[in-house]
Amino acid sequence: MPSDAPASEPPPADRSKPRRYRAPGREEQKRETRERILHCALIDFSQRGFDAASLRDIAAEAQVSFAAIQKHFGTKDALWRAAIDEMFARQEEELGSAQWAAAERATPADLREFIHRYVRYCARHPEHVRITVHESLRDTERVRWITERHIKKVHEPFVRLFERSVEDGWLPDIPAISMLYILTSAAGTMFALGAEVRHVYGIDVHDPAVVEAHAAGLSALILKGN
Repeated sequence: MPSDAPASEPPPADRSKPRRYRAPGREEQKRETRERILHCALIDFSQRGFDAASLRDIAAEAQVSFAAIQKHFGTKDALWRAAIDEMFARQEEELGSAQWAAAERATPADLREFIHRYVRYCARHPEHVRITVHESLRDTERVRWITERHIKKVHEPFVRLFERSVEDGWLPDIPAISMLYILTSAAGTMFALGAEVRHVYGIDVHDPAVVEAHAAGLSALILKGN
């Protein structure tokens, strides 16, 4: 119940002492440096491929010394693997993968939400598709490593979920593996080829309206009638 008494005014701010700036601690600086290197490494590896990527270029883009990269990661191969680990950890966090992996069944609304989340993820991180394509085209040891360490674990629960969604009648009656690659290809290709789309159609694929229209269109195709 409001009071009839006039509200007391807060005391004036004490401006006699300047606010002390607290510099980031050593551990925080190390973490920020590491994150910046990993971000630039993902971009560089996705654009140039592993062989053409340069640690010195990544250092310059991350605004750190070459020695800093060596200190944090050692070799280019170790940096690549750390960047891939970071990429999949980020995907799990942004998609809420644990939630979907634990689901026994999915409704059309659940599937539509997942498609929208995944399209938005692909729009934010086109480097994910580009890196896996680079390595898969050459069937390198790195693609075997990424498959065993990450991709199988990501795919397995979704294949099961898609199989159950076919049984429930929410998805077309096609192999769940085909559905998985149809979805991942359709969701990510336009953003991975963003420069091509811009030159051909004059469209900025990072425009939120374009991203949402793409997600809605993909949902309508896959979940037709549901």
